Amino acid sequence: MRVLLDYTAALSQVSGVGRYTRSLVAALDRARPPDVDLALWSARVRPIRTQVLPRTVREVPIPERWLTVGWQRLRLPLPVEVLAGRADVVHAPDFVAPPHRAPAVVTIHDLSYLVTPQFAYPNLRRYLATAVPRGLRGSTGIVAVSRATAEDLTRFYDVDPARVTVIPEGVDPAFRAPADEVVVTVLDTLGIRRPYFLIVGTIEPRKNHLGVLTAFEQLARAHADVSLVIVGRPGWMSSEIMAAIDSAASRLSVHHLGGIDDEQLAALYAGSVALVYPSWYEGFGLPVVEAMACGTAVITSDRGSLAEVAGDDAVTVDPSSPESIAAAMESVLDDSAFRQGLIARGIERAATFNWDAAAAAHIDLYRRVVAADG
Repeated sequence: MRVLLDYTAALSQVSGVGRYTRSLVAALDRARPPDVDLALWSARVRPIRTQVLPRTVREVPIPERWLTVGWQRLRLPLPVEVLAGRADVVHAPDFVAPPHRAPAVVTIHDLSYLVTPQFAYPNLRRYLATAVPRGLRGSTGIVAVSRATAEDLTRFYDVDPARVTVIPEGVDPAFRAPADEVVVTVLDTLGIRRPYFLIVGTIEPRKNHLGVLTAFEQLARAHADVSLVIVGRPGWMSSEIMAAIDSAASRLSVHHLGGIDDEQLAALYAGSVALVYPSWYEGFGLPVVEAMACGTAVITSDRGSLAEVAGDDAVTVDPSSPESIAAAMESVLDDSAFRQGLIARGIERAATFNWDAAAAAHIDLYRRVVAADG
């Protein structure tokens, strides 16, 4: 069975679907039985960084934007197999499937452009609103990364639940509690002092940085020694948020870090009082389980998939209420026993999100899709 998987996002995106695709392919390589041939292809992109590829990636000599325009806007019926080689099953891990001859599997990470359209970049919202439903209709298998996303597919697109396989994301092996001396070294290198709260993610409206900044300002009135560390690159519609971060940093102990590597991020997770992640909506929320795996408490939203992923092992808050966020931060900061309980339960919960299990579930889905095509 030859699986043709689109690796473009892994090369062009630092976080989000890029991280998902890199982790999934690494796990598929570990789990792959002898009768499964995993073939990777990508459009022509500028790689985000020098990286060791998991295997040979066949580059299609067409820029990603041109391929997208040709396939999705002009509707050119050029099967991906013509460009990337033979396939028994085609896997599109980034929302949208290209034209294909073999049966296809498409991964849907979230429907934020429908659930929270006010936070979506308008051009991307219009593109996904057209391309995603077309891809769903043409795919034999659909992967949702959470039950919440699966339910959204039924709610917004009337997708038969029997067509959807829920396969949660896993925690990359890089995210484990590091040694104390590693944490100290990383914090010294980055100029961060304890105690601090941490927010991780691309800086865009859906992540609710403004709510966290307001909550932190409330907390800092009674806890002047506490810092807020923001990790993430600016994304779409981020100018107002970046201005608010700069303003807060001029008055409070607020630090913005752009791109950092996984070792540094693991140390930042481990050294923090808690990850604060009250996003307005997520399809999964990978930082929640990464932070848990690194041994820190988590404060997250009660919306979307986040309560599902966190379970009873995090503090959930109303993202529309900075007061609720601030109260949760203060409770974790002031109550050491409460915080240690969250950490212990979080480590156990994070262990249930396993990339090897996700890879095995994907291989099983590929087999079912090929068998159904008969």
